[in-house]
Amino acid sequence: MLKKLTIRDYALIEFIEVEFNRGLHILTGETGAGKSIIVGALGILLGDRASTEMIRSGTDKSIVEGIFHLSSPISLPNTVFEEDGIFHELILRREINRQGRTRCFINDTPVSLNELSIVGDQLVDLHGQHDHQVLLKTDHHLDYLDNFGIPEETLRNMESGYRKHRQILESLQSLIEREKEMRQRQELLEFQVKELNAASLRVGEEEALQQEERILNHIEKLIETAQQIRIEMYEGEDCVSDRIAQAQTRLEDLVSVDPVFHNWAQQCETARLAVEDVVNGLESYTGGVEFDPERLQEIRDRLGLITRLKKKYGPTEEEVIQYQSKAQEELDRISHLDENIEKMTRELEDSTHLLTEQTLSLSTLRTEIARELECRVMEVLDQLGLKNGIFKIKLTRKESVDGLPVDDRKIAVNSRGIDHAEFMISLNPGEEPKSLAKVASGGEISRIMLALKTVLARADRIPVMIFDEIDSGISGRIAHVVGKRLKEAAFERQVICITHLPQIASMGDHHYSVIKEVKDRRSITTLTILDGEQRVHEIAKLMGGDTITDSTLKSARELLEN
Repeated sequence: MLKKLTIRDYALIEFIEVEFNRGLHILTGETGAGKSIIVGALGILLGDRASTEMIRSGTDKSIVEGIFHLSSPISLPNTVFEEDGIFHELILRREINRQGRTRCFINDTPVSLNELSIVGDQLVDLHGQHDHQVLLKTDHHLDYLDNFGIPEETLRNMESGYRKHRQILESLQSLIEREKEMRQRQELLEFQVKELNAASLRVGEEEALQQEERILNHIEKLIETAQQIRIEMYEGEDCVSDRIAQAQTRLEDLVSVDPVFHNWAQQCETARLAVEDVVNGLESYTGGVEFDPERLQEIRDRLGLITRLKKKYGPTEEEVIQYQSKAQEELDRISHLDENIEKMTRELEDSTHLLTEQTLSLSTLRTEIARELECRVMEVLDQLGLKNGIFKIKLTRKESVDGLPVDDRKIAVNSRGIDHAEFMISLNPGEEPKSLAKVASGGEISRIMLALKTVLARADRIPVMIFDEIDSGISGRIAHVVGKRLKEAAFERQVICITHLPQIASMGDHHYSVIKEVKDRRSITTLTILDGEQRVHEIAKLMGGDTITDSTLKSARELLEN
């Protein structure tokens, strides 16, 4: 329930802090005093659209805060935590500044406006002065019916089943639409894969071929140079090998004089052997290579092929090979296209069968619930003075070429199922029920809305109900019945009602007076809780206006006593 409401700098309200308890709370006051401003502030707290025009003149921002006691768990944003994981109290706060920025908090944790609205919808059912217009819109009638008797899990399963069905249908449609394009691409991919498979490209192949090409292009120079070096190092007169041998001999002759020359003589021996290794290597090289024009042309052809493949499929060998792999994978998928379409078609048939069963089951349940809701509402309408009223809920289905197969017809389906609901009413004997918008007057609409609200209140778990002048257009006799219905509703939840009828006001467990007064040459709205004689005078004022007589005071006391 709502324990405390604080409003600061909102419209005519400078500061109001009011505590609420269980039961029926009545707010009364003269027209223009600010009763609906308080309800508007509550709406802002619960996530309604805010306007900077509602910020009190001369101030920078408006603040609305509500403290709610929770008797059962509700769904909260993940960012809001409690030590024991159980919330016993929630503090909702919303701030609106002159720049149009809004800040929302739950237990001092910043949340988005959408998150605040989701939480607010679970805490308060606010029925404003213009909510009867919603009742005239058939788009909302199915919501009323489902809220009355369809389990939330059933509705969630319906939405989940429909979403899964749509995903399969859209995937199949997309696959069929792409089939022609994919068949054309299949021809291209087959050519490309065949070309790449025939090429058998290997990573590093181009570099190796380029090296071999360089050798073959310079083979004569390589052989000639190698032979010259071999002669200079080993075979010619005064060759390197002979000169090293001579130096080694002379160093060995000096060893007897100074042993240090032995190491240098050994190094000469090592150098001579190294020269022999070079010469042997050159001989082996020149003996193993020869100019092969056919091999050179083969290399050039292969390099040309690699260059063309790189231009077509990627700048490097690695990317060409990667393209080959991806093209093969795509080709494999296309080759299984018919199989995939056939498989998905079977999935769609299964999904259609399951969804049809699901929607028909939900439709049957709605028909049963509709009859029960009709009876409940008519009972209340009878008490509210509409004794001849017949309330009916018309459930219809619309045909669609791509709908579900139901009774040899194609029926349109959405996440709510296949049903469309419309509230129908007849207020005169012998007349067939017709659409609410065509039959009911403003006062009758108010009573129908009250009947729906009180009946639906037994089905939902929202702990707070707020009515802003739902008694509009009804007589004093009916007002007494309306007051009793509100009183009954307040047994199970907290009810806050703004009224101008004494018959309803007298039913309240708690009574507040909304007053507009002038302070420092500015109009402000204040809220005062009434008790004892204050309440008697307020009821008398509702009965006879500003002129209070002994007669109206007596009548007021009788209303309160009864």
